[in-house]
Amino acid sequence: MQPQHRKTPPTNRAWMTDDRSNDGSTADTRTTDGGTDEAAETPIEADVVDDVAEAENVPREGLVGALVVLNASLLGSHSTYEREYEYVTVDGVRGYVVDAGAWETLREEHDLDSRLATAAQHAHTEQTERLLAAADDDRATDDIDAGIVVGIDTAEVMN
Repeated sequence: MQPQHRKTPPTNRAWMTDDRSNDGSTADTRTTDGGTDEAAETPIEADVVDDVAEAENVPREGLVGALVVLNASLLGSHSTYEREYEYVTVDGVRGYVVDAGAWETLREEHDLDSRLATAAQHAHTEQTERLLAAADDDRATDDIDAGIVVGIDTAEVMN
């Protein structure tokens, strides 16, 4: 089993918001269409979601929906990924360095639209790379094939 890296990463913008505007008034920046931003329900930082949606030319809402569905199913998969892949844990989020086959399995299990599946994989990989960098992991300087991130609030944490 790989040791867990415990360092405080840069501010995790997925769970924090700055509700100050330039004129000093406040506004809730987490809301869209009268509700909260569902991206906060995933371990993917909001700026990663925004950047990937733009880069992959997919609707942000569609990407967020795919990430929420994937996150729900991934929460119960820690033991599988821990046995098969290396990982790093930072601030309650575990990033698994996986191969393309892991993503093919996820695509098949969830029958994701190919563009949204590609965007979701891109977002998970980008977030895994950020976790590796925050943990000063040697793999942070390498391009990884793919990554999967999952919150560890339901996983057994070993010291």
